[in-house]
Amino acid sequence: MMFEILDLKPRNPFLSLALDEAVSRFMGSASNIGYTAGVRLWTNPQSIILGRTCRPADNLTALPDRDALNVSQLKRNWSNSMIVLRRPSGGGTVLHGPGNLNYSIFLSLNKYPDMFPLRHSYEVLLGIVRRALQRQGIECEIRGLSDLVIQTPAGERKISGNAQFRKHGVLVFHGTLIIRNDLIQDIVKFLKHPPREPDYRRQREHLNFLGALPETFEISTFYNCFVQEMQSIFEPTRVIPADLDDRRIMYKLARELVYSVYTNPDWILNASIMAGSVARSPGLAAQQR
Repeated sequence: MMFEILDLKPRNPFLSLALDEAVSRFMGSASNIGYTAGVRLWTNPQSIILGRTCRPADNLTALPDRDALNVSQLKRNWSNSMIVLRRPSGGGTVLHGPGNLNYSIFLSLNKYPDMFPLRHSYEVLLGIVRRALQRQGIECEIRGLSDLVIQTPAGERKISGNAQFRKHGVLVFHGTLIIRNDLIQDIVKFLKHPPREPDYRRQREHLNFLGALPETFEISTFYNCFVQEMQSIFEPTRVIPADLDDRRIMYKLARELVYSVYTNPDWILNASIMAGSVARSPGLAAQQR
């Protein structure tokens, strides 16, 4: 059975980021009585998301001071400033905000053991995103391990980066689509050139490497196609909204993770936290890398 979580209203970014890990915990627990796959479409307020192994000094144009880190759960605090967070998946640092759209896929590895091989899982899951875009006339190609690019008059431009982690017998694959060009200007402002890059980037600066989806892109069309492509591979049955009681458990787990991990300065700045508190990542690539 496949569930969906539509989460398009920007919320507390710490909670939003923790939810992916919370869902993996729920799916791997005794509380889960039938979900083997799930999808989530979501957005975040403006925020910088470090990859699991990223060092702030190598990735950010302005290094956050530990004592000045904004880890407030009050909307008036996180909605009016740039927040720095760290996610449990590997890869590069990304910028979330009004100019991008995020998606997540959740798969039980007990149900789908063929998704264990890393490269194969990327090929399959990136293929879902690619075909969902193609079905609304947006041609794109896979580059590197985890990126999608489009052709523009100025040349090839990256419009999507993706990453994954595995925990509790669940594969969590998440990615982002750049849907507005003004996000790229913010990337230039806040993010350095990545310390590591895929070969196809060829040392191009952000402005010459990143691009946005065409104005014809429609979120609702993308989501419907995205779900249909998921169903064609994993779950041919109807996708259902996550049960209200199940959502409550997921969000409770997410809130616990927010306070124990995601707002911890040691985690944000150094990826240092009690062993087992966060998901393990197989060292995967993401948006700006």
